[in-house]
Amino acid sequence: MNLLYFHLMAQSQYRTEAKIKYMENYPEEFHCQKHVSRRFRASKSTKKVSVALKKQLALAKQKEWESEPAWNTLSAAAQCGRVDEEKMQIESEIAQHLVDKLDFNFVKMHLLNHISDHLGQLGNLFNISSELPEEAMLDLKQAYQQSNRHEAAFQIFLT
Repeated sequence: MNLLYFHLMAQSQYRTEAKIKYMENYPEEFHCQKHVSRRFRASKSTKKVSVALKKQLALAKQKEWESEPAWNTLSAAAQCGRVDEEKMQIESEIAQHLVDKLDFNFVKMHLLNHISDHLGQLGNLFNISSELPEEAMLDLKQAYQQSNRHEAAFQIFLT
């Protein structure tokens, strides 16, 4: 929510010192609370590793149960209870693995710290838009998509 509030304050046409202070505090508050959404920021490769790890842990537990002599003497309810406990343990290990492999360390997050300084120095920048540069890059992006990505610069030039 803090990033949303920051964005809304940044879009405001009129700024006071109080609003700029709020804008400085919102990224700090986000960093204090980012652990909540951290596990949902997994990349495809991290998710693949987590799925493989989950399968590996499940197979290891199954082999452990099969090699244990007392496993066959347990009742079906006891076996189900133990399996459920092990599943919960595996899920917590996978969640911890996702949290350990993720971060919010990228440039755009750091740039938020400088916006309030720029607003103080430059004021509102009303006629700034990224639409025109994005539109200009559209042809290059399409040419890259049509290339075979091997010596793509030459193929883009030909296109």
